Amino acid sequence: MNVLPVAGVDISKRFSDMCILTPDNQVFERVKIYHDTTSMERALSSLQNAKHQFGIAPVIVMESTSHYHLILFQFFTDAGFEVIVVNPLQSNALKNINVRKIKNDKVDAYRLALLYRMNVLRRSQVPTDALRSLRMLCRQHYELKGDITRYKNRLIALLDQTFPGFNKVFCDAAAAGSLAILVQYPTPMHILSADPLDLAQIIRKASHKSQAYGQRKADRLVEAAVQAVRIGIHAPGDHVLIQSIITILKQLIEGVALIDRQIQSLAKQNSYIQQNVDLLQTIPCVGMFSAAVILSEIGDFSLFSKPKQLAAYFGLDPSQRQSGTMQSVRNKLSKRGSPYIRAVLYMIAHNTVHTNRFGSVANPVLAEFYQKKCQTKAPNVAICAVMHKISNIIYAVLRDQRPFALRSPESHARMLCLKMAA
Repeated sequence: MNVLPVAGVDISKRFSDMCILTPDNQVFERVKIYHDTTSMERALSSLQNAKHQFGIAPVIVMESTSHYHLILFQFFTDAGFEVIVVNPLQSNALKNINVRKIKNDKVDAYRLALLYRMNVLRRSQVPTDALRSLRMLCRQHYELKGDITRYKNRLIALLDQTFPGFNKVFCDAAAAGSLAILVQYPTPMHILSADPLDLAQIIRKASHKSQAYGQRKADRLVEAAVQAVRIGIHAPGDHVLIQSIITILKQLIEGVALIDRQIQSLAKQNSYIQQNVDLLQTIPCVGMFSAAVILSEIGDFSLFSKPKQLAAYFGLDPSQRQSGTMQSVRNKLSKRGSPYIRAVLYMIAHNTVHTNRFGSVANPVLAEFYQKKCQTKAPNVAICAVMHKISNIIYAVLRDQRPFALRSPESHARMLCLKMAA
């Protein structure tokens, strides 16, 4: 029987509520915690009073609420208390424990404390400082990449109206040569008023190509500008819109480059990160950034004792629906894990099973598996199956701390038989 006092902490942005329960589940004290030194010291005093009263320190239970719980977690942990961080999906399971419809911070704190008594808690991860920093850097990378795509699409949409034919000269509007030209000559009229030799020089320097390349691009650009003057839609503020979008795009691109350099620097400074990132990169189609995302989102790998647990943590496990005699046969992925890691796994799976520009595949075993799946399943379902296989490979590489080795299913089965016989 659980006879410890327990404190439930409901976390919010500006303040939190703490409810301390006695070993027989009576309310010992309620404390409002504002996230400042005075209030947090007062909460610590209440916990120490409970420890003195019952002869044992209370266990603290709180939700994993974005980043808001981290300050209290560190504060109470440094004070010597055991702090359990739980997934909100678990704590939400108690919201209908009473018939009355009551939802407030005091009740939530009380229910979190009761949740500990049920002995069903699964701790959420609180990664180390290095892994948390790596995770934040990788997620920021994704956010900035998304912003780059949005602003790039805005630029393309604007050029389609004001400068028809520009996309035939520069297939990528966000390429270095394209941005260098548009900064100085944002409209067709600006292009026509410029010296073609200057245009060629700007393109050559920005693209790091030959003079002949720059001259060809400049000639095609002038031809496109002549046509755009006749058929394009022109307004007095076009050049300001284009230049402002380019300014933002450049800042975002520089931000991504800065983050990528910091990720590499962090990996070099931490032997655990460097070692595991190097191991993950032995898996086909896993690069430096993909490996960093995978490792940062996994966190403490020792918490996973089976490959299925890691796949479920990624949100790759199928959801289940059954009631009475009804059994659902169209089950979708639970998608309860990190969306960032699923995005990385999708790209890895896609690049693994499809042919590259040289006509070969990165992993023939998974490519064959994918083709067989596609005979009976939709392509997206087959890709999800490949993602699950890659999750198992990631588990094996990190568990064994050995580089990936490509094996056929038959040779892998023989190897397992030999291990079992030994």
